[in-house]
Amino acid sequence: MGILSGFFTGVPPARDWFYGVRTFAASMIALYIALIMEMPRPYWAMATVYIVSSPFVGPTSSKALYRALGTFVGAAAAVFFVPLFVQTPFLLAIVIALWTGTLLFLSLHLRTANSYALMLAGYTLPLIAFPVVDNPLTVFDIAVSRTEEIVLGIVCAAVVGGMFWPRRLAPVMLGAADNWFADASAYSELFLARTLAPEDIGRLRTSMVATFNTLELMIGQLPHEGARPQTMRNSKELRGRMIHLLPVVDALNDALLALEKRTPEQAERLAPLLAETCAWLHSTREGAPVEHWQALRDHLERLQPSSTQLDDRHQLLLSNALYRLGEWIDLWQDCRSLQHALRTDDQSSWRAVYRHWRLGRLTPFFDRGLMLYSVFSSVTAIIVASVLWILLGWTDGGSAVILAAVACSFFAAMDDPAPQIYRFFFWTAMSVLFASLYLFLVLPNLHDFPMLVLAFAIPFIVIGTLTVQPRFYLGTLLTIVNTSSFISIQGAYDADFLAFVNTNLAGPVGLLFAFVWTLVVRPFGVELAAKRLTRFSWHDIVTLSQPATLAEHRRMGVQMLDRLMQHLPRLTITAQDTGVALRELQVALNLLDLQAYIHRVHAVPQALLQQVIDEVGVYFQACLNARQRLPAPKGLLMTMDRARRSLTAQWMDDDPTRTHLLHALSGLRLALLPGVEIMATGEAKEQPPYGIDGAPL
Repeated sequence: MGILSGFFTGVPPARDWFYGVRTFAASMIALYIALIMEMPRPYWAMATVYIVSSPFVGPTSSKALYRALGTFVGAAAAVFFVPLFVQTPFLLAIVIALWTGTLLFLSLHLRTANSYALMLAGYTLPLIAFPVVDNPLTVFDIAVSRTEEIVLGIVCAAVVGGMFWPRRLAPVMLGAADNWFADASAYSELFLARTLAPEDIGRLRTSMVATFNTLELMIGQLPHEGARPQTMRNSKELRGRMIHLLPVVDALNDALLALEKRTPEQAERLAPLLAETCAWLHSTREGAPVEHWQALRDHLERLQPSSTQLDDRHQLLLSNALYRLGEWIDLWQDCRSLQHALRTDDQSSWRAVYRHWRLGRLTPFFDRGLMLYSVFSSVTAIIVASVLWILLGWTDGGSAVILAAVACSFFAAMDDPAPQIYRFFFWTAMSVLFASLYLFLVLPNLHDFPMLVLAFAIPFIVIGTLTVQPRFYLGTLLTIVNTSSFISIQGAYDADFLAFVNTNLAGPVGLLFAFVWTLVVRPFGVELAAKRLTRFSWHDIVTLSQPATLAEHRRMGVQMLDRLMQHLPRLTITAQDTGVALRELQVALNLLDLQAYIHRVHAVPQALLQQVIDEVGVYFQACLNARQRLPAPKGLLMTMDRARRSLTAQWMDDDPTRTHLLHALSGLRLALLPGVEIMATGEAKEQPPYGIDGAPL
């Protein structure tokens, strides 16, 4: 029994087999209808079913819709451009390459499913245009037939997928959210319980970011399966708060570490509250009632020093730790309450307890420099491949250019697309082999459509079932789609071996060219992307040191949070310290808080605070100029200490602005050099060596 159970662990579950059978049935229905209607290329309808199908309703609907739109736009472009430029082949190649590159660049700015429409519209033009350059009068017929066949495949996939064993994406999203909460709970507990383990911190941080990025894609698909407006609002609110957790926990850890090192007696006062917070953290698994949160907040407020006590450094350290802990408590309450609302499908209005002026609509970050270079490499690949095709006079060389364009478009968003393009080449080459076996060994022995279905059934169902698993998705999908296309099923059997070889080897040759071109033109990978993201962080900090409106600062803060979710996975891949990126984000966020409140104080502290902001900007500008992370200057830390001492209770009394500024200064100092405190003159406490127990800057 043990042997058998071990054997069956690798077998896909029943629901995956249902999906494989369902998709195969839809593809055969599409093929049958296309043959009955005597469409010129019925295999396009068959292949489209597999391209747009997904185990879930939402992704299937979205991909179907955007494939239809993309095909229509690309076909219209072919009808427009081919007659204009067909007499000048080189110019036509440039126009097609620029069209593909332009739409590819626009698609890279979209993170939801609608990016597929733009990308598809981009490479649909060469798909239609290149095969008809020798006979341009047929371009309209080809464009119409391709649109009809793809729409037929879309309709079959959508109807069959919606009728038989439909699966909703919402439960899967909730399951992914549960995974994120499990990691986030363990991650938070490490810092609250002060049981820090670097290997656990790194592992949990990586897992949280990966799950968050997956959730972001899922949330974008929910409208396509009819999610209600309040569900969408709650999902987006949850996403917006998830992105804040890592920097909030990092700031809390800095504050607790400073408290433990500088004033152990205050740390002991805080210990019961931390224990209570850990207990509350565990209790929120079953729900997040406001009463429990309020009781915890009341305990925290009782420990908060008075305004006059903040002139004392040790009391300020305690106040900063309590402030950061309060931020985490409020944020966790919001996350859990949103999770509970999504679980129970609660459609009532949701109210937040975590409120901050920096909270705003998600502003995505784009490295447009790398995006433009990626598009440039795709455009040049299409142009060079087209020129080679024209100069060589290869009749079927257009297929090589087409697949080169498709491959470059598919993987343009990746830091290192060459390995994926090679996989594309490998599985396409295997598809040529599979198609030849079918075309010359199997199909000659078939005499009607039911026999054709039986011949396709076992391999296509098995391979289609494996497409559900992410690690098999690319290879299996390419195998099915390319095999279907290379067989080129028509109403009557007509196969010529030499014509088959000449036509279908062009595709792998084009992919091999795209692979080599990518290796040559884009020899860099994740390391460069990570370095650029680091420099973008430094540049934003320099920008934050300059005057701007509150709305501009808010937008930049949210954009930096978004960039962090892109930066951390790349740092993990390159085995770099992810904590450094979080620390630089802390610098930026505390600078934002200083900028928000600086104009509410008197001239003397305002001048000192402005000096702090200017010196931070100068420091990071020096890092940019040196193209490396430099040690934080001691003079800056001393300036921050003078600014702190200028914010006295004598001048500002109980003004909450003072408290906000003091917390921002404390957070900024700890982020720039954790573990090091600049003591005022007369304090005799010995300083640790410069840079001790802090992340090197």
